[in-house]
Amino acid sequence: MKKLFILPLLIAVFVTSCSESLLDLNNPNALVAQNSWSTQADVESGLTGCYHTLYNSFYNSMNAFLISGQSDEFYSQSPDGRLVDFVMHKYPDYDHGWNINSWRYLYQSVFRCNQVINYAESVDWSSDTAKTSIVAQARAIRGMSYYYLAMLWKKAPIVDWISDPADQPDEATFDELVSFIESDFQYAASYLPESYSEVGRVNKYFAYTFLGKLYMNSGQWANAKTAFEVVINSGKYALVADYRDNFRHTNENNEESIFEIQNSDDNAVINGFYGIANDNAVVSFSSYRERFLSASPYGFGDYSVYDWVVDMYKDETDKDGNYDLRLENNVAYPGIFADFPGATIYGSTVWNTSTWSTLSWCTKYTTGYYRSSTTNWSKINTRILRYGELLMSYAECLIETGGASAIAQAATYVDMVRERSNLYPLAQSVHAATLNDLTSFKTRLRIEREKEICFEYDRFFDIRRWGLGTDESYLTEIKARSSKYSLNWKAGREWLPIPISDVDNNPNLTQNTGY
Repeated sequence: MKKLFILPLLIAVFVTSCSESLLDLNNPNALVAQNSWSTQADVESGLTGCYHTLYNSFYNSMNAFLISGQSDEFYSQSPDGRLVDFVMHKYPDYDHGWNINSWRYLYQSVFRCNQVINYAESVDWSSDTAKTSIVAQARAIRGMSYYYLAMLWKKAPIVDWISDPADQPDEATFDELVSFIESDFQYAASYLPESYSEVGRVNKYFAYTFLGKLYMNSGQWANAKTAFEVVINSGKYALVADYRDNFRHTNENNEESIFEIQNSDDNAVINGFYGIANDNAVVSFSSYRERFLSASPYGFGDYSVYDWVVDMYKDETDKDGNYDLRLENNVAYPGIFADFPGATIYGSTVWNTSTWSTLSWCTKYTTGYYRSSTTNWSKINTRILRYGELLMSYAECLIETGGASAIAQAATYVDMVRERSNLYPLAQSVHAATLNDLTSFKTRLRIEREKEICFEYDRFFDIRRWGLGTDESYLTEIKARSSKYSLNWKAGREWLPIPISDVDNNPNLTQNTGY
């Protein structure tokens, strides 16, 4: 995938690569918008601008802050009081940077995709296939951005035109958003190829996987099952032998990866963390999640992991009598060196009480396996979709559509993931009894899912799907393990607050219930 520097959104100048020249202009003193978007090449360059938005702050870190950070996995004792208030569900400021910038960055992506989708109708194309390929990629990226808008804020304006700053679009309900997103992914699934020679592009299975996630998180279980089956039956994906290869730079774009953002250390400057191309900042192609989520002094120490996550992994040992290797990969905690002889944290083999205290920290996606300290960035690719997570989602679809009669089939997919981590199949494990009834198996499946995908990009959505905001008994369960929920959570806060500046400036947009 080509990585571009795109000039301000509304003037839409595109540079195709460092080795190619700028587009020829009829009048170099005229507004660029008057001369652009007139050829197939212009629209193709515009698509590169859509991919470029995958390097804005939502995708390079804030997705983790909002989806994992707002879940029951993390709490905060950061010196940044505003950050603490946001992580701990106090929300005194609906325009906190994590919240408002994520909303805006997602709409930046929508804007650029709309440019490609709409202008594609007014230029001559070499073939219909060339046109649909470009439009399908833009619609897939727009669908992903709207997926996160819907899953984080529940309602948001649907904009499918080339918007103007003065526009005041109507608010769309969650169901309306789901329908719009579905149409984008269905189009993409119909017209995208199975793969590209160039890594980093969205493909047919990207669209089907997101369709499955969309259906699953909107209660359409049969449709979700069907969408996931397309990916499974394709035979294109498999679990990698080493779980850690999903979160390191040494084996990227492997057989487990359905879609990942191609990160690097290029332009790795701290200002790039906030950089989007229309604010005159230099955009970084790196991920910044490590700097915020890992233990100090390597990270800022802004997010601590609740102890229940460590305890969860210790409910059994593997075939060799050791704890689950995913625990060592995902969490730094005071007992790690005793539990995993030979473990290291940024080169350290001794727990540093002076900086780490007795707290637990995230190590998934961190760079301690190859460097002894952090910088402000990481070149590890961000795996947005991977096969291991899809298998757990498919198992959930099986029992939601088939009930108790589907437990045995669902367990086979859970066992694929377990055995990759050297654990016994469920039927031979200490959890064998959970296969005997649907309620017990659902509970076990949720634990197995968390063991596999903790700190990735689903947990806040998972706990809402399982009952946060709708099931008092499940809320009680969450409160028992996550103090921020017991102290600060209120009904309606299974969704984030819509940025107040957007609500104030658009009379057609209302704030979410509970705020």
